[in-house]
Amino acid sequence: MTTAPVRPARAPGAARSVPRRRLTAVIAVRICAAAVVLAAWQVFVGGPDSVLPANAVSRPSSVAVALGHLAANGQLFSGLGTTALSVLYSMVLGALVGTVLAVVTWTPFGRWLLDPLVTILYAIPKVGMISLYIIVLGIATATHVALVTSAVLFIYYYAMRQALDELDQDRLVALRLMGAGRLRVLRSLVVMSALPQLFSATRIALPLAFATEIFAELQVPTSSGLGVSLQLFSENLDASGAVAVMLFVVLVAYLLDVAVGGALRRYVRSVGLGADR
Repeated sequence: MTTAPVRPARAPGAARSVPRRRLTAVIAVRICAAAVVLAAWQVFVGGPDSVLPANAVSRPSSVAVALGHLAANGQLFSGLGTTALSVLYSMVLGALVGTVLAVVTWTPFGRWLLDPLVTILYAIPKVGMISLYIIVLGIATATHVALVTSAVLFIYYYAMRQALDELDQDRLVALRLMGAGRLRVLRSLVVMSALPQLFSATRIALPLAFATEIFAELQVPTSSGLGVSLQLFSENLDASGAVAVMLFVVLVAYLLDVAVGGALRRYVRSVGLGADR
C-alpha cells in the first residue's frame, strides 16, 4: 500500500508574508501608474496641440501648490468636516429607511402595496429632484440630507431585500419549531444573513453619498463644504484650486472604499463565507 507524500507544514510567518508581498506589489504598480499619468499630464497639458488647455485643468505642479495652500490654511479639512457631517446624517437615515422599507415590503401585504411605488421612485433621477427639495425644504442643509438620503436608501433597500429573500427557509422553520423567539431568529439568522449585504451596500453607498453631497452643495450652497469651495474656484476661473478640490474628493472617496472594503473582507473571513483574496 502506497501512502501520499506528506507536505512539510508552512511556517506561520511565511503564510503571512504572501499577502504582504502581494499588497506591496499592488501598491508599487499603482504608484508607477500614477507617476506615468502625472508625468504625461505635466508635459502635454497646455501645449499648442493639446486637447486639454492649461486654463481648464492646470498642471500637476500648479495643482500641488494649490493643494498644499488649501491644506495649510485648513480650508480643505474644514470643508471636509461640513460635508462629512451631512453625509453621516444621510447615511444613517438612508440605512434605516431602506432597511425598514425592505422588511415591510418582504411581507405579502407590504409587497402588494408598496413594491410598485418603490419601483417608480427608484426610477426617478434623484439629482433631478433637487428643485422639489428646495421648494419643500428651502435653502437649508436639510435639502442636502434629503437629496443624499433619497439617493442611498435604495441601495440599502435592495441589499436588505436580497438578504431576506436568501434566508434559509428550512433553518427558519427549524428554529421556530424548536421554540426560538422572534429576537433569537432575528439575531441568529436574519442578522447573519444581512450583514454581508449591508457591508457591500455601505461600500457602494458611501462614495455615492459623498459625490451627491458635493453636487447638493454646488446647487444649494448653504455651508462651507467642499462643493462650495469647488464652486468658488470655478467662478473665479481658478483651475488649479478647482482640480485640487476635486482630487481631494476623489482621494477621500477612495479611502472610504478601501476602509469599508477591508472591513467587509475581514468579516467574510471571520465567518467563513469566502476565501482570502
